[in-house]
Amino acid sequence: MTEPREPTCSDGMVPHRDRVKNIEALLREGQVGGICIDDTQEHRDWYLHELNKYPRLSVEFQGVLSPGIYMIKVRKGPSHN
Repeated sequence: MTEPREPTCSDGMVPHRDRVKNIEALLREGQVGGICIDDTQEHRDWYLHELNKYPRLSVEFQGVLSPGIYMIKVRKGPSHN
């Protein structure tokens, strides 16, 4: 299976790969955070694939938040070290 292509972002915006890394760093154990993205297959596929690289982040909910906006709710679990 091939890795999904990272969606492009506008100049001056934080790259998508850095957004997931930042969310993982900002959340404390047990905290929940929401990731709101464009409601496109490209964005959904990429973010769900990228989140799998962070074993402490588990998806609690995903779905359309409002027209054109998709939300992925994640919880940060305990360290596995």
